[in-house]
Amino acid sequence: MLFLFGTRASRIHRKALEDNTECVNCNHQNTLVATTYSRYFHIFWIPFLPVGKTTILECSHCKKSYAESDLNETIKQSLVKSQEADPPKSPTWQGCGCLLIFAFVVFSLLSMFIGYLFNKDEVDESLDDVRTEYLEDDIYKTRSKPDKKTDSISFYLKTCIDLSIEGVDMDKIRYYSKINEDKLLILLKVGDMKKIEPSSRKELVYAVEKCLDLIVKEEKYQTYIGVDGKWNMLLVKTPEGSDLSGKYADSELLLPFYDTKLKIKEANEKTKTEQTEE
Repeated sequence: MLFLFGTRASRIHRKALEDNTECVNCNHQNTLVATTYSRYFHIFWIPFLPVGKTTILECSHCKKSYAESDLNETIKQSLVKSQEADPPKSPTWQGCGCLLIFAFVVFSLLSMFIGYLFNKDEVDESLDDVRTEYLEDDIYKTRSKPDKKTDSISFYLKTCIDLSIEGVDMDKIRYYSKINEDKLLILLKVGDMKKIEPSSRKELVYAVEKCLDLIVKEEKYQTYIGVDGKWNMLLVKTPEGSDLSGKYADSELLLPFYDTKLKIKEANEKTKTEQTEE
């Protein structure tokens, strides 16, 4: 790929020296003309940044040129005095590449900020959805030996599921259940299910449903079933939808179970706010 870069120079200032300066070569006075060049870095001929200045003196009579290092003290002082009175300045266009990059960065940041403002409510809702925390807390409550008094549904569910699925130690499955008004949540925590074909893993959900028909009997619940694996949710079946692929299930389908709890929390916070304002 052709990639051209380097430095170039352009003339930015030209002025004759006064103070009766004399050319060392031809001894003519007031014939020295100082020309200043500004060097700049470029990429693909686009100037990016000034990198320094160089001044060359030339005698208009004998055409002899002098670099700044070749000047005697008298001419140096005259050159300094001349440049202090009328200093050579690098033109703005020599830094236009940096200005373009700066403008691009500012534009990108503004675009991100505007996008954030437009999507703020949507982002906040996904980040601050406490229902996800409720679900994580309940998954943590799963037990391999559910207590009959505190979690009777899980206790009888474990007893009922007597089928053997190859590759899974049924005794190590952990259970947790919760009732929220007319909603029933069943959570199972399993270990490594790599040895089971994804298409066969949903049999565990079907087994849970069959056992629930016997356990809850005539009670009618909206049932939310989630099977959590070692690293992620594997199986989900709810009134809102199912995800039984057996690999990466959408755990958000379980969140509506907590809507009542969330409404109660919001109502309590609103009441506290009103009492504080009073």
